[in-house]
Amino acid sequence: MNAAPRFSGEHVATLDPEGRILLPMPLRNAFNPGREDRTLMANLEPEGCIALREPERWTAYVDRLRARASDAAASRRFLMYLAATSAGVKCDRQGRVRVPDGLLQKAGIERAKGARSEVVLSGNFDDIRIWSPERWAAFEADARAHFGADLALLHAESVGESTR
Repeated sequence: MNAAPRFSGEHVATLDPEGRILLPMPLRNAFNPGREDRTLMANLEPEGCIALREPERWTAYVDRLRARASDAAASRRFLMYLAATSAGVKCDRQGRVRVPDGLLQKAGIERAKGARSEVVLSGNFDDIRIWSPERWAAFEADARAHFGADLALLHAESVGESTR
């Protein structure tokens, strides 16, 4: 679980008519090097994308959130919605992942029957994010506009932590 970050880059992928996303080779090799069917966890993220995590990373993520949560309504609401918008998904031997249609719709990704559509996959170090092209473009433009300020904030936070 303390392995070095593995998922990076921006990748265009295709959602096939059956609702499967073929992971690009670099992501496929990182998620499924043994080429065996395996289960991953998919969940809706606040930015409007879907995160794909390995089960161990999912468990650690949820455990951290639950440990920080209180009995306040906001904590309960968040955890309940996270659980409701999460699902186990299969990554097959070919590196295809079938995300439930309801989760795709919540992320703004439409699955047209009999047609292929485009999605954007972005590495997030410990997980992969699945985006509609429109939501990715909006997020990417905002992130790029704030890149320097966000980096300065992270540096300031790390300095503050080291002096505590």
